Amino acid sequence: MSCDTTLRNQTDFNRIYQKGRSKVSRFVVIIYRKNGRPYSRTAFVSSKKVGNSVERNRSRRVMREAVRLLGRELAPGYDVIFVARNQLLGHKTEEVRRSLYGTLKGIGLL
Repeated sequence: MSCDTTLRNQTDFNRIYQKGRSKVSRFVVIIYRKNGRPYSRTAFVSSKKVGNSVERNRSRRVMREAVRLLGRELAPGYDVIFVARNQLLGHKTEEVRRSLYGTLKGIGLL
């Protein structure tokens, strides 16, 4: 399995939110936790604080594309939730990618 595996189970989300570690980048909050599996799972979240449904969907698409453009897989064995921040609106995917690269590299997920 690749890092494209998506987190869907509410209990997994709750466990990551409660027991995971977090790191804030300019556009995204990254919450992560070891999962004990040979692959990583990801989720892209955007709350109502970000804006209306169009803006929330765009922010999720931009985050997903930025992670894809990193050109590498996440380190295996992690559950990672990417949460959009208000600052993400109006910025290009490349800016978000650069910000994510530095943050993910700093916490050892790349």
